[in-house]
Amino acid sequence: MPPTQIKDPVHGYVELEQPLVDHVLDTRAFQRLRHVRQLSATNLVYPGANHTRFEHSLGVYHLARTVFENLRSQPYFTRNAPEAELDEVQRTLECAALLHDVGHPPFSHLGERVLDADDLRDRLADRGLRSTFEEAGVDARPLATASPHELLGCLIVLEEYDEPLSELGVDPYDVCAHVLGYSLAFERGGRWQHGVAAQILHSPIDVDRLDYITRDNQMTGADVLSFDTDRMIDAYTAHPEEGLALSDKALSTIGNYLEGRIAVYMWVTQHHKSVYANVLLGELLDRLDGLVDGSPVTADRVLDERIDDTTLMERLRVAAREHPDSTLADLYDRFRTRRFPETCWKHRIAYADRVDAPLDAFGEWLVDQDDRLEVALADELDVPAHEVWIEQSYVPEYEPQELRDIPIAYGGTTRSVGELGLYGDRAFDSPIPFVFVPRGVETRAIEALAEWFHADH
Repeated sequence: MPPTQIKDPVHGYVELEQPLVDHVLDTRAFQRLRHVRQLSATNLVYPGANHTRFEHSLGVYHLARTVFENLRSQPYFTRNAPEAELDEVQRTLECAALLHDVGHPPFSHLGERVLDADDLRDRLADRGLRSTFEEAGVDARPLATASPHELLGCLIVLEEYDEPLSELGVDPYDVCAHVLGYSLAFERGGRWQHGVAAQILHSPIDVDRLDYITRDNQMTGADVLSFDTDRMIDAYTAHPEEGLALSDKALSTIGNYLEGRIAVYMWVTQHHKSVYANVLLGELLDRLDGLVDGSPVTADRVLDERIDDTTLMERLRVAAREHPDSTLADLYDRFRTRRFPETCWKHRIAYADRVDAPLDAFGEWLVDQDDRLEVALADELDVPAHEVWIEQSYVPEYEPQELRDIPIAYGGTTRSVGELGLYGDRAFDSPIPFVFVPRGVETRAIEALAEWFHADH
């Protein structure tokens, strides 16, 4: 049968062979991702940010397949490797790329924080994943360092895709390993191409972040990324000892990619209203947990009930209706009507202009003392405690020292982009804390915080 084509707004046509459609794509667990937004509540700031984990997973599959097929066109990569074995490597990679985010709970990373990671590790151990890693010569690091959504994804793969993947000739345990950044076939002594496939999905230059950076930039309309995706995809190469790398022809675009990656985080994730929208939604989930029996987000509810964003929004609506005088009801109304407070500063320039204190020390003090300061500031301003928020968005550490780990292949060896002098002395922004208060009291709040800071120091 001809492949199924799905039109993606970011990458164009994505092609999937019919067995992949039947055994992975058109399954309940995967289709649930249509109802899990990629950026949680960021659509309250960027109205177009309604893209989901479903589209992202298709994009990661498309990029992974394209990169691997490009590698297969390079004689060095295929030397002495039977086509049948490369086909097997590619099938495993394609399945892992599709399923890498299948464990995301409702509201993505906001829901993820209430999952019980220790319970998930125990359940994966019961399913034999821990012993499988150990038998392959890998220690406990993959499971110990995995995020909750990766752990839940592995559990879903083993519980729901064991037979379908086996029918595709793919080891479900190796799919889990790829999701966590490993190849069991490689760790067991298999060809180096197995290890490269795992790096395509999980490494400093993996296609996961390549998709979500370009997708988040395009779907939000932020337009802060000027980057040639096609040229970078064409630049992937690999070496038996060094693994996955980018050829030197990527130098013309890698700088734009890395700076654009920072820009997307700073102006999408770190946008002051995006910070508030997502913190507000997280607070709603925490308060829902206190009003209903059992946690609203658990592994079993994802597995058995297929809960998604819509499910939890309905539960929040019902809880707000049944507890009309609760803080949850007030916060839910704010979320639904987008009644946001003011922030004492919107960006780094205003932060530096309005705070009469050393900024690094002041910011660290704010974040470390946030609970105490929120209560004190609410009392000072004579407003309810839930109307004062001190928050800093989670921005992954993309400081220059980590960015320089990105490998560039040149002259028969691999070097980091830092060694090639790509960055010079440039530094990258780090997130700043925000203080949200009711409209009209911003100046009083800043003055009070500055006075308390100087008293503490």
